[in-house]
Amino acid sequence: MQRQFKRPKGFLGWVVGKVMEIDNRKINNWSIKQLNIKNGERILEVGYGPGYCIRRITNRFPRTLVDGVDISETMKETAQKKNEHVIKRDMVRLFIRDISEFEIENVQYDRIFSVNNYPLWNDKKRALSHIYNMLKTEGTLLITVQPRGEEERDSRAEKYGKEISEALQEAGFKDIALSYKKVKPALTVCVKCVK
Repeated sequence: MQRQFKRPKGFLGWVVGKVMEIDNRKINNWSIKQLNIKNGERILEVGYGPGYCIRRITNRFPRTLVDGVDISETMKETAQKKNEHVIKRDMVRLFIRDISEFEIENVQYDRIFSVNNYPLWNDKKRALSHIYNMLKTEGTLLITVQPRGEEERDSRAEKYGKEISEALQEAGFKDIALSYKKVKPALTVCVKCVK
């Protein structure tokens, strides 16, 4: 079952996607609010899952262009159905890749974010290097993590905050700020920084 949360596949993967959408709704909304998106910006979501955040952003900011990258074909199919109207208008593009291998030439993002996906990245150092290169100067990166399963402790959220902050500093990001939100089942950390 744990494998399904990392790379949802098939019918069981679709069910896992629904669970993620419901469980993550509060922290997704909290993260979007902290991004301070402006209409017309270009956004990248790392680990778009069932496409909840993409739909929220495009509904609220109709001139915003959103790209998403995820490793699951099942999540791409789910997110495509949910966001079909904006995909047809070329406002949203969905990609299947691991973030440590994902780069788009000639595209610079105003904001890049990831919710409950960072712990799943295979090569965090390389992923952050790619993200740094894809982000505009003064662009914002936001990483939110809520410990789950065996990690479901407030102390683990604090440890994630420290780990992510150090990794961001090493990757060259600046103005690193942490915020926390108490959302069941455990404390959630959000790390925000600027290129």
